[in-house]
Amino acid sequence: MADGVEFAQPADEPRTHVTLRLIAQDPSVSGDDASILTANVKVPWSRMEDGPRGARLHVVDYDTATGRYVKHEALGKDDLFAEATDDVLRTDWAFHAQHVYATAARTLATFETALGRRLPWGFRSHQLFLVPHAFAEANAYYSFEDRALLFGYVPPADPTGDTIYTCLSHDVVVHETTHAVLDGLRGRFLEPSLPDQAAFHEGFADIVALLSVFSMRPVIEQALGKPDKSGRIPRSHVEPEALRRNMLARVAEQIGSVLTQGRGALRESALNPPPADWAKRTDFLEPHRRGEVLVAIAFDLLIDIWYMRLQALFSRPNGEAATGKGVTVDRARAAEEGAKAASQLLTMLIRGLDYLPPVEFDFGDLLNAVLLADNEVVPDDDLGYRKLLVDGFAKAGIKLPSGRVTDVLESELPPRYLGINFAGLRSDRDEVSRFLWQNARRLDVSTDYYTVIESVLPTQRIGPDGLIVPESVATYVQMADMTAREFTDESGLQLSPVIDPLTPVQLFGGGTLIFDQFGRLKLHIHKRLDDWRRQQLRLDHLARTGRMDSRRRLGFSDGAARGQTFAELHRTEQSSGESW
Repeated sequence: MADGVEFAQPADEPRTHVTLRLIAQDPSVSGDDASILTANVKVPWSRMEDGPRGARLHVVDYDTATGRYVKHEALGKDDLFAEATDDVLRTDWAFHAQHVYATAARTLATFETALGRRLPWGFRSHQLFLVPHAFAEANAYYSFEDRALLFGYVPPADPTGDTIYTCLSHDVVVHETTHAVLDGLRGRFLEPSLPDQAAFHEGFADIVALLSVFSMRPVIEQALGKPDKSGRIPRSHVEPEALRRNMLARVAEQIGSVLTQGRGALRESALNPPPADWAKRTDFLEPHRRGEVLVAIAFDLLIDIWYMRLQALFSRPNGEAATGKGVTVDRARAAEEGAKAASQLLTMLIRGLDYLPPVEFDFGDLLNAVLLADNEVVPDDDLGYRKLLVDGFAKAGIKLPSGRVTDVLESELPPRYLGINFAGLRSDRDEVSRFLWQNARRLDVSTDYYTVIESVLPTQRIGPDGLIVPESVATYVQMADMTAREFTDESGLQLSPVIDPLTPVQLFGGGTLIFDQFGRLKLHIHKRLDDWRRQQLRLDHLARTGRMDSRRRLGFSDGAARGQTFAELHRTEQSSGESW
């Protein structure tokens, strides 16, 4: 239009999504035809440039080991690899770029859909770099300083062998993208703290990776086994124990077989529930190991929900109802129910992230947050998912914490809103700070410590009835710096003898404020800074595990660059069989 705005979409460009072929799990997993198991999935699309490069993600294909740099074509409506052979999928760097971009984009969209808003990265940029061939090393990690996900590769020991690329593992790409998303949502979870906090990053990233695999129906169908001529499989294939033991419980099979000398999958959390005394064992202080507790809980929940949804599908042609002998189930429908169960559980868990405190995370906080968020969207819980959640955590010895949530709407002394701009409570940190200051005593928030509003974000969630539940989520953080001796004087508690009385220490507290659509405060989720017993446990743990920074301070940092946190967590340890 010469004198107006042209709204027409170019004919050769998609509108919001494009269908692309992805490796469904990793190149070691084959389908019924013995070729690499792939899936055609819808991927969020925005205006693209070569790289490929979109609004939020930018592939930079540079190999630091060889100096090779390739700028690939932008993704379009036509999938250039729709009919590609296995050899092309394994070796073509253009497909590697497509695979890592599409998988990361789907993961980001999953979080944004569940939370009802666009999500910022943890760094000051709108685009996350994706480097599919970053280095010749069996590792992959999120780097804050580089604003990037860096994926390594393993050259073959035998010249006739295949190079293994971490960027081709669906699980690894989802895992690392989740680290980047979590850093944007709760950046303080990288601060030195009690062991649950570091374990949460690893455990939740594994949960998202695992449930993302289940979201692709072809993968589930393959895992359930070959059907008969009618497309049905025996009931025994979908019994809870069979579902636990199928290949979907294994995260990053091919990567794990290289890094653990052929001992199997990288982590088999779902197959090996944690021992009853895991919280007291020193081997469960390691973040990956401790994170397995959350993965085991989530996987058991998935199996319970899936099996519950399958009951209506069982039929008994010439079968025995009492024993289940002869009972069959349609494989496609069983896979569909599994995908729905995984999607529901993943959405439920992600929604809970907004209800976490901004600092000092422990596993009980996740249980509390998911229950609170789900109750807002699905008040009735007719299917009993919340009871399954509570029972699953209780089985692992994790109880619902008390005294961390204030239902402000039921409070005897409600907040005062005189002089408060309600619209500002949905977006303005200064207005939320004013509100918090005015209501500090009513909310039992101490004004003795440095306090800052870190974020104010809107959210819109859609309930099962189709109605939108709009909210605003604000977080505040409190900090105090003192010496170990001053801590003892203030709290009356003795720290570990290994901590010098003059050692500088930093303490954290904070909370999350949930406002309704009218700007009224509904919930206050808090971790008090003056919970001296928690602070004592934290400082003693940091001292015992050598977590001092370069200036011999406790609680400030680990002394390493922030972006190297995940590189160290994912570095190969031959003795433990861990990597990535």
